[in-house]
Amino acid sequence: MSEAAPPSSGCALKVCGIGLIVLGGLIYGAAGGVDGDNPMVFVGVIPMILGLFVYFRGRRKAAHARAVGPSSPLNDSKPDVLYLRSFRDDTSTTGKILFSGFTTDEEQLADALRPFGDLVAIGQPGEALPVPGASRMYATETEWKDVVLTRMRSATLVVIRAGNSPGLLWEVGQALATLSPAKLVIFVFNLSKSDYDTFAARVRSTFGLDLPEIGSPRLIRTVIDYRENPMNVMPGFIHFLDDWSAEFLPLPVA
Repeated sequence: MSEAAPPSSGCALKVCGIGLIVLGGLIYGAAGGVDGDNPMVFVGVIPMILGLFVYFRGRRKAAHARAVGPSSPLNDSKPDVLYLRSFRDDTSTTGKILFSGFTTDEEQLADALRPFGDLVAIGQPGEALPVPGASRMYATETEWKDVVLTRMRSATLVVIRAGNSPGLLWEVGQALATLSPAKLVIFVFNLSKSDYDTFAARVRSTFGLDLPEIGSPRLIRTVIDYRENPMNVMPGFIHFLDDWSAEFLPLPVA
């Protein structure tokens, strides 16, 4: 029986995507750019957008190759950082892909937390390719809780992205029951004021844990970083002291 072919690293797709972006940029610039009234301006936009999607698919293939390869963080003996979030927060929709540019928020999170270990996460069931960022493992509906608990116990750090899905609230409860305060961090990102207040209220009523109030970002932050929405709460991390009192650390301006 022949061995299965190794997974694609996505390099060809990434090169093709960059080529399309460059081609579109050249057409766009030759047609006059923003100040031009040449209809070829719009022709240049098409390969740039297509290039972003091709490049993003190449990155997804690269993420898959890393997760299943011989040096996968999922199989080595090094400690990991477990990332728990609602699947709806993954960069998967058209808008999220376009706004992610060349680096997703999850990739930036993985880079920031690398001193603590490689970022690992549960993958969305049925997805053909993972989102670039955390190395994803997969589990059935009956297995995922056991997988989460096993990884939680061995992780150097557990990062839970604030949200309001039922599964996420269960994960918060398990983290509070299993971990020491120093090993748990709550990541607040791209979350509306009402959604954060709901999350904080549920954590308080279910587990008796008070989370800090978080205001909206100042106008200057929304001007500097287009990803920040004045209708959302400030992005950042909630960490815990030894008595489980919580402190909020806002993300620095990009």
